[in-house]
Amino acid sequence: MRQGKYKLAIVEDRQVVLDALVEFFQTSANFDLCLMASSAEDFMERWKEQRIDLLLCDIGLPGKSGIETAWYVKRRSAASQVVMYTVFDDKEAIFQALCAGASGYLLKNTPLPKMEEQLLDVLHGGSVMSPHVARMVIGHFNPFLDRSRAPSDVERLTPREIEIVSMLQNGDSYKRVAENSNVSVDTVKFHIRNIYSKLQINSRAELINKYKRPIRE
Repeated sequence: MRQGKYKLAIVEDRQVVLDALVEFFQTSANFDLCLMASSAEDFMERWKEQRIDLLLCDIGLPGKSGIETAWYVKRRSAASQVVMYTVFDDKEAIFQALCAGASGYLLKNTPLPKMEEQLLDVLHGGSVMSPHVARMVIGHFNPFLDRSRAPSDVERLTPREIEIVSMLQNGDSYKRVAENSNVSVDTVKFHIRNIYSKLQINSRAELINKYKRPIRE
């Protein structure tokens, strides 16, 4: 059983939003709010050697974006979980955040008690993503996907499975996927078997070919 609280960091540029988050999490029985910053640059400057279990990060920051911050955190501490925080659903931003290693995507209208539950779920191996967001991410894999098949196979993927697919498409090894997801390689293989079964494919190459990203001009 885990001893003590999870170490939480928050990066949010709107002071009123940051103040509300700080006020809520300072009294949390589950989280120790160890670092607050109003920009990616401020966060990177102030994050020294302290452990961070989870970063809640606004995606639309001034200067370096939340996605760049996610890349920075996951490269420095693969075990740290990152959840993006935003006011809107943006397919491109969501996909980039998942590729950067984020474990979920929360809207800013999420009630704070519900947010705490979802952040705990991420720390316990889950992923935060609404069905609507999941469908947008799937659509990003291949916007010309046969819509008649989507509900019967692709859309049955769980948020964690979608996250793993995004990392596989990004070229990550099973070991890297496991490190980014804070699970074992065997757990990753278990998820991949389920993905292949749901999508009716047999290999990573078939996955990438079948649901490849659109080519940009």
